[in-house]
Amino acid sequence: MMDRILTNKWSVRIISLIFAAVLFTSVTSTGDKTLSMTDATYVDVINNVPVEVYYDKDNMTVSGVPDTVDVTVTGTKGLVQLAKSQANVIAYIDLTNAKAGTQSVKIEVKNLSDRLKSTINPATAKVTLSEKVTKKYSVDVELNKSVIADGYEAGDLTTDPKKVSITGSQATLDQIAYVKATVSDEKDQTSSFTTKATVSAFDVNLNKLDVEIDPGEVEVNVPVSKIGKTVPLRFTQSGSPADKTVTISSITSDDRRVTIIGPDTVTDKIEQITIPIDVTQITADKTIEVTVPVPTGATSVTPSTVKVKIKTGKKQSDQSSSEVNEDTGQPSEEDTTTKVPDTSTDKKDTATDDSKEDTTDDTADKEASTEFKQVPISIVGLTNSSTFNTEFLDPTSGKVDITISGLQKELDAVGRNDFNVVADLTGLQEGTHTVTLTVHGLATKLTFSLSQSKAEIQVIKKIADATDTAST
Repeated sequence: MMDRILTNKWSVRIISLIFAAVLFTSVTSTGDKTLSMTDATYVDVINNVPVEVYYDKDNMTVSGVPDTVDVTVTGTKGLVQLAKSQANVIAYIDLTNAKAGTQSVKIEVKNLSDRLKSTINPATAKVTLSEKVTKKYSVDVELNKSVIADGYEAGDLTTDPKKVSITGSQATLDQIAYVKATVSDEKDQTSSFTTKATVSAFDVNLNKLDVEIDPGEVEVNVPVSKIGKTVPLRFTQSGSPADKTVTISSITSDDRRVTIIGPDTVTDKIEQITIPIDVTQITADKTIEVTVPVPTGATSVTPSTVKVKIKTGKKQSDQSSSEVNEDTGQPSEEDTTTKVPDTSTDKKDTATDDSKEDTTDDTADKEASTEFKQVPISIVGLTNSSTFNTEFLDPTSGKVDITISGLQKELDAVGRNDFNVVADLTGLQEGTHTVTLTVHGLATKLTFSLSQSKAEIQVIKKIADATDTAST
């Protein structure tokens, strides 16, 4: 039977046709399955895609454009992952042909494969396109509190240039309430200085406005001067040690002077600050920290606290301890060392001792003098110091010697930084001038003499400024 079928050509043809159909069906099914796996849909999101805006930047300004958008991409997994990994997708808004005004515009995306589909969130933005307006504004300067040191103050601040050009939409410029340059980098300044500060524009609520500022940075001149008054610091003994064998030899401090901050009407009346030191519990040498009182009407005192050294001694005997200084109530100097017979000289010294401070010896109230050599002469009052230089003709070194006289206790409190030798050039212009020297900072009870009372100073116009003036 089989042999008959196989030898019949029509039977063979029919069987071949059946096998071909089965094979075709199988191949087609496998191909469709492979194709569907290759073309499977894959979805992912590219976050924070930057938004560019195209418009006439020379003449127009735009607001309302979002900084970034999220882009959802759909396609084959390989293409989606490639687009996300390359991070070159950019969203943009095209306003090149748009007219001024507020309008809703479509956000588009570029640098994506044509075989990927995308959706943008948000899909549109409400933007305002306005003509640019430029106006000039004066710059106000602000100083952070830490810029100027305690005991000093800043004078009238100036900027170069005094005004800046601000460009933006008219609506934005109408919001400008303050144009400020803030000085914050400098710290504890005690002398005049020049620095640079960035300029910003703010609305009434001190929100920073997005505008163009030219120049964006100005030079700030900050004059700094000392305020208040520096006076000697004195200590008096309060009470007596509970231990009757202990005496107070001295009460001293390394801080001999303090600066009082306050109005001139208050500080002019203050010659010194006296602090009573309670010694009732003192039994041996001791260093304590005390607060410096702020005089009535003053703002503060610098330093606010000082360290006080209390030195003690021991009485030698009942007899010696009974002999005390008639004015101070403390044992006489002889009692703290070796007892010597009373002499007329000793009595005379005691009788003529006019000291009222328990912490000083006889020399404290004697007249004395001290000399400071080669003290630099400070120049003040020169109009527009940025335009002129000065040169000392006599003395050529620009320094003098000063002798200060007064009570020894007053001199002990004077240090080199407590006074200045000053040449006042107020109202003087270019040329050679002979100026009387003065001394600032000394207590009124002290007198002084200078190695020379006058200085010859030449005021010279700066060459650079002269050139600029000529070219102008």
